[in-house]
Amino acid sequence: MLSGFFSEMKQRQRSFRGALIFCLGLGGCAAQAGSVSGIQDAVVPHVAEYHFKMSHAEPGSSIVDASGVLGYRFEKVCDGWVTEMQQIMILQGAEGTPVNSAYSITQWEDFAGSEYRFRMSDYLDGTKVDEIVGKAVRQDDMVKVTYEIPVEVEEELPADAMFPTQHSLVLLKRAQDGEKFANDLVFDGSGDTPTNRVAVVISDRKDASNAADDPDAIAQSPFHRMSLAFYPIGAAENGPTTEMAVDFAENGVAHAMRFDYGEFEVFGTLDKVNRLPMPDCGSQ
Repeated sequence: MLSGFFSEMKQRQRSFRGALIFCLGLGGCAAQAGSVSGIQDAVVPHVAEYHFKMSHAEPGSSIVDASGVLGYRFEKVCDGWVTEMQQIMILQGAEGTPVNSAYSITQWEDFAGSEYRFRMSDYLDGTKVDEIVGKAVRQDDMVKVTYEIPVEVEEELPADAMFPTQHSLVLLKRAQDGEKFANDLVFDGSGDTPTNRVAVVISDRKDASNAADDPDAIAQSPFHRMSLAFYPIGAAENGPTTEMAVDFAENGVAHAMRFDYGEFEVFGTLDKVNRLPMPDCGSQ
């Protein structure tokens, strides 16, 4: 029973990986890149650590306890943005031994949001069970995706499909402008549903309130709570496969996260965050 539920949970986990760093599109990428230039300057490259614990379980849930950690690195390099994540979750069923679920992600995206490269790996009890490697390039009339692992295959997406970091910047810009709702196409490259229609509700501006180890005082910026629902492209009529909420600060630091796995919810709290240096790109 636990292994079957775990398989379903892993599919949902893959659906919102990109949402951890957000991805939201609106029209053409070139126009967006210009509209978020000020946001790019305000975003703080950083490394952060989060811990997770179960916050709610439905009666009869096959999972009775869940806990975990997430390491997150968001870095500006000379030719774009690099994001790295490693998460470990320990799931305890009503019977049997705990299940150790882990994943790692490395993503690179250029500043214009026109090219995206990704590598993602899933682990179960320490054994790698899945790996995805590929890239996506924006063209005039489409987005061309090329997968290298597990099989070499190409895919064409609508021209308005967006990549992760540009999504983050557009969300921050919309929050800054007082917008409350969005519904756009998102590509992150993960799992069986790498492209989703994402509905977002953006809260009013809230003051920071956390106890993170924050020597650079970058977790004190006001935030907006972003509530996201993911609808796989071509199957939106079946409802969202994943729902989550992130307290996303105006400088790009996530203060807290809540993941809804259906039968249970997991809450993530920021433990530690440090500013990363800006790149020295010389005359580039």
